[in-house]
Amino acid sequence: MAFLRRLTAGLLALALALLSGCGAGSEPASGGVSLAPSSEGGGGAAVPAALSSVRIPYDPEDGLNPFTCQGLQNYYAAGLLYDTLVALDSVGTPRNRLAQEVTFDGSLCIVKIRTDGRFTDGSPVTAQDVAYSALTAKETPRFAPELARVLEVSAPDNYTVVFLLAAPDRYFARSLTFPVVKAETAADPLPVGSGRFALGEGGDLLVRNDRYYEPARNIRLVRLVDAGPLLAQGRAVLEGTIDLSYTDLRGAADLSLGLATRQVVLSNLLYLGVNSQRLGIPAELRVAFSGFLDREALVRRAYRGYAAPAESPVKQSYSSDVTAEEAPAPETQEELLASLGFGERDEEGWRLYRNRRFVLRLLVNSDSYDRLSAAAILRDALQEAGFQIVLESVPFEEYALRIAEGNYDLYLGETRVPQNLDLLSLIAPDPYLGPGCAKDEELLALYYRVKAGEEELSALDGALRRAMPVIPLAYRRGIVSFSPDFSANIVATEQDIFYNIGEW
Repeated sequence: MAFLRRLTAGLLALALALLSGCGAGSEPASGGVSLAPSSEGGGGAAVPAALSSVRIPYDPEDGLNPFTCQGLQNYYAAGLLYDTLVALDSVGTPRNRLAQEVTFDGSLCIVKIRTDGRFTDGSPVTAQDVAYSALTAKETPRFAPELARVLEVSAPDNYTVVFLLAAPDRYFARSLTFPVVKAETAADPLPVGSGRFALGEGGDLLVRNDRYYEPARNIRLVRLVDAGPLLAQGRAVLEGTIDLSYTDLRGAADLSLGLATRQVVLSNLLYLGVNSQRLGIPAELRVAFSGFLDREALVRRAYRGYAAPAESPVKQSYSSDVTAEEAPAPETQEELLASLGFGERDEEGWRLYRNRRFVLRLLVNSDSYDRLSAAAILRDALQEAGFQIVLESVPFEEYALRIAEGNYDLYLGETRVPQNLDLLSLIAPDPYLGPGCAKDEELLALYYRVKAGEEELSALDGALRRAMPVIPLAYRRGIVSFSPDFSANIVATEQDIFYNIGEW
């Protein structure tokens, strides 16, 4: 046996040297993984050299358990080891992976899983494994928002999983992106998975999983490289020690390196919170505020183009019939403001309300340069319209406390909208958004009808634009950076930056 292990390790090292020059590898962790060339494109005809390996950054201290890893790089690397019921494509449409069919019956979501799914230890992926994984994911911060309305998960047979939801939700299929692991292994340092790749014994090499129902065509090896923090990773791509790097642009990133990039649409909604209840601000005034804001300028100047303007929390990818509504013309806005009591101005040009200058405080987190820049743009736009705005920039802890206490007039915030369009926190008072969020029972009732499939999404989109419980500004974007001579056609999504690695 020792001789066989030495022989296998020697062959793997030779394959690595020939394929990518990335250094010696390690023996595959289990059966079903292969270093053999792809069987496609046989015959003697010459074909262009295909990309056979890729080097990606990861943090060896963080681990590859998808439920416990903290960093984004490790989360996406772990995604290669674990399959999901569905994957969301570049426009957010769910595409089946382990799921074979997803249907709905009232508050039930019924998932038939494929019968050829196999874990890397050779055992079949069953409905019991999926149910176990879903319940584990529901208790994990990264996956909990999408599964928050799940009351119960059951497995009536080996290939059927039933999700009982708190209310009918025709968008719940978008929530089925949690990692599926073998039952009772989620607490292990490395749960047993059934993904596109398997981990080699050395811990820093992923090897193509030939048990996967659609094995990768060309990529056989994924090398995990400790490339340091995000700024260092950009340099590592430039110097050729790794092939690509991802950032959601929350932290520092050097965008001046001249690397090729792919933008990734995120679910992070930047919005203007309004303390409507304490200040008595009606929907018409919130809509007027929205009309004064130049979202294109905010995206261009504060977020350097890595965002998309949003006048509604409903992203266009949810439905082709969601269409923007015309913002009121300036003269219409003036008539509207006059009817609301804001038609008069003082000698300095500031708007008056009941014969007093109407001053609003705009709260912003001082720890974020992008937020500070965006807040200044918003302040200037509202002041140009005659509303005096006092910018209050405070550290995050004070910022969060003041929102929770309702100690704000306006604040610049960001929230992640779950993929299943769970908008409850945006259209009803929520502790995270502050107690001043407007209450609108009609809007809430319409939301539930849309989720149940009783109304069109366009009706909810239009109602949100008219009610503006919060004022949407933009959806942020992340970027995958890679060398300009990197040959793969990368399709990256928020759930999986390696969405199409099987076709690289």
